[in-house]
Amino acid sequence: MQKNRQRDRSYHNVKKVIACVLSLVFLIIAIAVPVHAEEEQAEATPSRIPLSNLEETIDAYVASYEKYTAAVSVVAIKDGETIVNKAYGYADIENQRKADTSTVFEWASISKLLVYTSVMQLVEQGKLDLETDIQEYLPEGFFKKLKYDDPITLMNLMHHNAGWEDQTVTEVYYYEENKNYDLGETLRENEPKQIYKPNSVVGYSNYSVGLAGYIVELVSGQPYYEYVNQHIFEPLHMNDTTVHPTGQDRPDIVQRRNEVEGYTKDLKRIPENRVFVTFYPTGAAIGTAEDLGKFLAALMPVDDSHVLFAKRDTLDEMLSTSLYYDGTSIPRFAHGFVEMEYWAPTLLHEGNLKGFSSKVVFDPASKFGMVVMTNIAFEEIYYYGLISKIFGNSAYVNSVTSEGGGYFQSARRTASRFTDLFRQLDITKFSKAELSSLYNVVEHNGTVEKISYTPYMDYLPVSNLKVNLIVISFIPVILAILFILSVLIGYLIRMLLYKRNKRGNPPTHFDKYYLAINFAGAVLPLNLLIIHSKLPSYPAYSSLRINLMFNLLYVVLAVAYLGLLMYKLWKNSYSKKQKLMYIMSGISAAILAAFIVGWNLYV
Repeated sequence: MQKNRQRDRSYHNVKKVIACVLSLVFLIIAIAVPVHAEEEQAEATPSRIPLSNLEETIDAYVASYEKYTAAVSVVAIKDGETIVNKAYGYADIENQRKADTSTVFEWASISKLLVYTSVMQLVEQGKLDLETDIQEYLPEGFFKKLKYDDPITLMNLMHHNAGWEDQTVTEVYYYEENKNYDLGETLRENEPKQIYKPNSVVGYSNYSVGLAGYIVELVSGQPYYEYVNQHIFEPLHMNDTTVHPTGQDRPDIVQRRNEVEGYTKDLKRIPENRVFVTFYPTGAAIGTAEDLGKFLAALMPVDDSHVLFAKRDTLDEMLSTSLYYDGTSIPRFAHGFVEMEYWAPTLLHEGNLKGFSSKVVFDPASKFGMVVMTNIAFEEIYYYGLISKIFGNSAYVNSVTSEGGGYFQSARRTASRFTDLFRQLDITKFSKAELSSLYNVVEHNGTVEKISYTPYMDYLPVSNLKVNLIVISFIPVILAILFILSVLIGYLIRMLLYKRNKRGNPPTHFDKYYLAINFAGAVLPLNLLIIHSKLPSYPAYSSLRINLMFNLLYVVLAVAYLGLLMYKLWKNSYSKKQKLMYIMSGISAAILAAFIVGWNLYV
């Protein structure tokens, strides 16, 4: 019996041990599964594509859009390492020159990230302060067109809310590769008007970032491109990139750039697709996607290493939110870097230049990021589509309480240049439903005061009265042009009849002036159409000078015609019909001249 008790006790102890072991196993599994799930999640893109399948996913995506592709270069970074570095398509379709990982692309506006990084380096050294009025860093009397007394800070330059009007394309780009370049003098000569109070409106400004680059130049005591070479490119071993205004410090890179052609969305080659940026820190960088990937990796260090800054805190500060959408907690800018909510919070910047589109997007938390560069102007398949594939879709939804939509105009506009007319034609009407799908809508008492259609700029409401006045202003212009055309056709018919039948009134001495002003008036709308058609092609000012001069000449001719007409009517006798036609031609000329002056179509 004693043996039986001992046997039972032993059996009971074994059961307890087995139960404890099983409990321990289950506990380990319970702990391990979430950890394993987190590890799996960490090894995936924000859109949940496993990193092990990323290259295959990109390959398949490119293959599905092959017929819409010129060249595209894709780099993916994870935990400081390059996990994808591939190029697809053709750098030069006509000559069947394939793209590879050494192909050089235009960074375009992604170049601005070099400015923001340079500024933060100098802030770290105590040489710059983000909240100090920039006039303390600039030569005395640098600005001539400031409207407001409010200080303009480096933060305003980073946030594009210093209040300046936009430049025309003729002021932002040029084509003379051997141009003698001085950044400070160029900024001074091309100073835009300040049309908004600082901190009130975001309007993407190349001038602002160019100015920040110039301040880097002044404070560091070396040309901006030399500063970037020494403090960014060299430490990161970015040996295939230059930010010189024309690349003259790296002729080897320029040669490789010249082997790449730029294309439209339908893959038509863009002639003269090598364009130079006037405020060059804003968009002059050219280099490989691999080099841009090195810069991206430096923004997401895996440990306490921080090549770009002496302190990790400076990098963290640069990548922290510095501007929110008005009245919200939605991040907008992190010291110039755009903040965007995909399936994970990301930082990004985009770039577009004649024949090139580029984008860099990264998630500092997971240390994952991507570079996409193409030789297609305003490209969307990779620029937006591939990024959405990897990072997920992005959208902010707002609760709009206003009664309805309305008309809105981009804050990024010219206000005293010939392009203002064409910007006014871009006034957009949004319905209430459309407003609710935008990034941010600012309302006051049910009235929409401002919308943010893109992170880079605000859109401001335009009253129905202003829209109607713009429309009404075109009515007399159209009537004047129709009258002028009818005069020329009628005069031609009258001369044919007179010569054939010797009937009707013979031509008068004043008819040559009358015909000249009407002929010039008929050419004017054609001239405006030519100007408008050239704008998307990044024209040099020299290519438009003759068109703008013609507009100014027309104003002079109109004034001269009106003066001569009054003198002739006082001195000579004409039939009632002739007087009516001469006077109506004068009125038409006055209308067109007022239209030119009112819309600054001569500057």
